[in-house]
Amino acid sequence: MGTSEDEESGRVSMSTIFRKVLKTTWVLINVLVLIALPLCAWDMWKHNLETHYIAWFVGGVFVLLALPITFYQVAQHLENYRMPRLQRHVIRILWMVPIYAVDCWLALRFKEYTIYFDTIRECYEAYVIYSFFTYLTVYLQEFCNPGLEQMVSRKPQQGHVWPLSFVLAPPRMGEPFLRLCRHGVINYVVMRPLTTTLAFITEANGVYGDGQILNPTVAFPYLTLINNFSQAWAMYCLILFYKVTHEELAPIHPFAKFLTVKAVVFLSFWQGQCILLLVKMKVIRVKETWTDYDAADVATGMQEFAICIEMFFAAVAHAYAFPPSEYATGVQQMAPQRKFLDNVGDMFDLRDVYHDVVNFSESNRERAMRKWERIKGVLTAMRYGMQAPLGAAAQGGDVALQSIQAYSRLED
Repeated sequence: MGTSEDEESGRVSMSTIFRKVLKTTWVLINVLVLIALPLCAWDMWKHNLETHYIAWFVGGVFVLLALPITFYQVAQHLENYRMPRLQRHVIRILWMVPIYAVDCWLALRFKEYTIYFDTIRECYEAYVIYSFFTYLTVYLQEFCNPGLEQMVSRKPQQGHVWPLSFVLAPPRMGEPFLRLCRHGVINYVVMRPLTTTLAFITEANGVYGDGQILNPTVAFPYLTLINNFSQAWAMYCLILFYKVTHEELAPIHPFAKFLTVKAVVFLSFWQGQCILLLVKMKVIRVKETWTDYDAADVATGMQEFAICIEMFFAAVAHAYAFPPSEYATGVQQMAPQRKFLDNVGDMFDLRDVYHDVVNFSESNRERAMRKWERIKGVLTAMRYGMQAPLGAAAQGGDVALQSIQAYSRLED
C-alpha cells in the first residue's frame, strides 16, 4: 500500500517538474523569437519585399507563439475536468485565441475572402460573450445559498447608467433583472448569425461594400450598425450583471476574467473602427508597396495584423485569468476523474446553447403575445369610450386610462 502511494507521488512529482521545464523552455523560445522577429522584418523590408507579405510573416510568427499556450491550457483543463458545467465554458472562451489568430492570419493573406473569415470570427465572438455569461451564472447557481434568483432579489435596485436611465425604467431585482441580462446576451448570439447570412447574400450580389462605412448605397454600414448595437447591448447587460453579483463572484476572481474577455471583444472592435477612420481621413496613407490594396483593404489588413499580434498577449492573459488549478484543489479535487476523450466530447457538446436559444425565442414570443393582448384591451376600451353615450363614455374613458396605465407598468 505504501509503495503504491510512493509511486503515485513520484509520478506526480515528475509530472510537475516536466511541466515547469516545459514552461521555462517555452518562455525562453518566446524571448528569442521576439528578439529575432524585428531583425527579420527589417531585413525583408530592406530587400523590398511587399509590405503585406512582411505583415503576414510577422503575424504568422505571433500566431505560432500563441497557439501552443492555448492548446496547453485547454489540455490542462481537460486533464483536470472536475467541474464540467463550469470548465466547458472556460474552454470555449480559451478557444477564442486560436480562432481569432488563425482567422486573422488567413484574412491577412487572402484578402478577397476577408468577409468570410471576419464573419466567422465575429460569430464566435458572440458565442464567447454567451459562454462567459453562462459561466458566471452556472457558478452562482452551484455555490450561491440561497439560489441565484433569490440572491439577486435581495440586492439594492440596480438602475441603468446615464443616459439610458432617462429612457429605460430599472428592471425589478430578481427574475426580471436576470431575464434582462440573459436576453441581452442571447440576443447577440441570435442576431450575429442573421447579419452574417445577410452579409454573405449581399456580398454574393455585389452590394456588401466591405469597409465602406460612409457609403449609404451598400449594406456594410447598416449591418455594422445592427451588429454594433447588439454587441454593445450584450456587453452592457454583462456589465450590469457583474455590478450586481461581483461580491458573490469574488472567489473566482471575476475582474481578471471579465477584463480579458472584454478587452478582446470590445477593444478589438474599437481598434478596427479607429484604424478605419484614420485611413479614411488619410492620416494613414495607402503606399505603393501595398500593391492592389485600396484604403478599405489597408484598414482591414492593419486590423487583422494587429489582432494576430494581440492574440499572443491574450493567450498569456487567459492563462492567468482561467487557470486549471482553480478546479484541481479543495472540494473539486475529490470529484471523480473522467476519461479524457469523454471530456473532449463534452467540450463540443452544444446542446445547452441550443436549449437557451429555443427558450429565448419561446419567451419572446409569449411576451409579445401578452403585450398584444393588452394593447387590444386598451384599444377596445378606448373604442368603447368613444362610441358610448356621454356618461358611459366618461366611464369608458376611465377604463381606457386605467388600461393604459396598467400597460405602461408592464414589466419587460
